[in-house]
Amino acid sequence: MENFPRKLKELEKELLFSILPSDKPGYINYRKKIENKYVLGAGRFGETNLILGNKEEELSIYDPSSTIFAAGSIIYDEGKIEISINEEIDNRIEFDISPKDYELVFKGKEIKRWNYSEWIPGQKSPKEKSNVREVIISPGRHILALSDEEKRIWLHESESGINHLIPLSNYYNQLMIEKNIRDPKIALKPNLFFGKGLGKHSDYSDTELGNTFISYNKYLRKLNIKEEPIITKTKSKRKFLNFFKG
Repeated sequence: MENFPRKLKELEKELLFSILPSDKPGYINYRKKIENKYVLGAGRFGETNLILGNKEEELSIYDPSSTIFAAGSIIYDEGKIEISINEEIDNRIEFDISPKDYELVFKGKEIKRWNYSEWIPGQKSPKEKSNVREVIISPGRHILALSDEEKRIWLHESESGINHLIPLSNYYNQLMIEKNIRDPKIALKPNLFFGKGLGKHSDYSDTELGNTFISYNKYLRKLNIKEEPIITKTKSKRKFLNFFKG
């Protein structure tokens, strides 16, 4: 039985820092936040789900979870360690290192590692090394990335270097609203977005997907993006439209 609150273990810190790149300002800031907090106890999702906060705070299992901030895996010959860190909410940061016996897995030989935090525009997807569709939201500042193989959406913010992971269901719901699609066979099935039938993202232009993100972001007020849609024609290897003049 662990005693809380406690400082992070060195291995916990090493694994968390492995998905928080030391060469990107936004993740460096998160490293500093984590170092100054204490593990208050377990969250609502089992022993591997832990909450960081100020030492004097009391932990409540009823506190809501926030969006995943960073995620990745390290593969060893003895198994796989999966790591995720949530966005800070009310001075608390939720994280998960799985499996429970990750210390034993860590002793094995490392085969490979990947995470979404290190991705930059022009690269293949972090996990599967497959093609990524890039939608320019604001030139030189924000790019929306979509990976079919990983069924993931993230927004690259060039100034901070952060790749914000976007929940598929929320984004897809906003797309259905934008396109006024009410057929439940399409509107209620976000997994179609990365499928091959109706509802797949390749059915929509960069402009439509970008407009959807702008609307989604205005509703949730997550990121400081003030661009209004301005369609401009520029050359692209994918022959997509670039838009939102910065």
